[in-house]
Amino acid sequence: MIKIAICDDNEYMLDILNQTIIQEFKKYTDDFTIKCFINGKLLLDENNYTPFDVLFLDIDMPQIGGFEIAQKLRDEFTQCFIVFITNHSELVYKSFDFQPFHFIQKEPASCLAENISSVINKLMNHMKQHQKIVLENSEETVAVYYYNIIYIESDKHYLKYHIQNRETPISIRGSINELDAKINLYNFVRIHRSYIVNLRYIKAIDKKIGKVYINYNGVKKSLATGSSYKEIVDNKYTLYLRNTL
Repeated sequence: MIKIAICDDNEYMLDILNQTIIQEFKKYTDDFTIKCFINGKLLLDENNYTPFDVLFLDIDMPQIGGFEIAQKLRDEFTQCFIVFITNHSELVYKSFDFQPFHFIQKEPASCLAENISSVINKLMNHMKQHQKIVLENSEETVAVYYYNIIYIESDKHYLKYHIQNRETPISIRGSINELDAKINLYNFVRIHRSYIVNLRYIKAIDKKIGKVYINYNGVKKSLATGSSYKEIVDNKYTLYLRNTL
C-alpha cells in the first residue's frame, strides 16, 4: 500500500491536485491511499501515527511551509519521497537542500497535469527498484534491493546474481525464462538467452556489433546481445531513458 499526502493551503488547488494525482496513480496501481491537508501541522500530526510514503507539498504556506515540513521529516530520518509544488521557480535550487524526489511548478496551469503525470511516472519506476528480493541458497540468505542487482547470468540450472558492492555473485537454482517473466517489471531487460540486465546500469548500446556496456563497482564490462533481443533492448532502454531523465 502506497500512502500519499497532499498539502496545500489553497482548497481549490488542493482539490485539483487530489483529482489529478488519483488519476495518475490509477494508471499504475489501485493499491494506494491519499489524504489531503490544508496546513502542514495537520499533516505532521497524522504522519506521527501513520507515516506517508509520498508527500506532495506546497512550499509557500502560512505557519508551516513545505520546506519546514521537509526539514522536520529529514531531521527525524523519516524515509519518504517528497515532491515540492509551487509557483516560485526561483526556489528550485533551495529545495535541493531537503533531498526532494522532484519539483513541480503550478504555472502555467495548462501544464500542471502533464507535469504531475511525468513526475509520477518517474516515481513509480523509482519505487519499483526500491523493493527488496530475498536470495537464498545453501550457504546464505540475502535481502537485496532490485536497484542493487546489476545483471543476472544463467549458468546451466543456476542463476548468478551480480550485485553492487559485492565481489562474487550469489548463485540461486532457477530458470532464466521464469525469472524474465517476473523481473522485467522492475526495469530489467533480457539481452541474451543467458543475460538479464538492470537498465539503470546500462551506459551504452552498440547495435552494430551487438554489445551492451555496463558500469558497476568501478568496472566497465560488455555483454553480448542476442540477435533476437536487439530491438527489444533498444526500445526498452530508450523508453527507460525518457521516463527517468
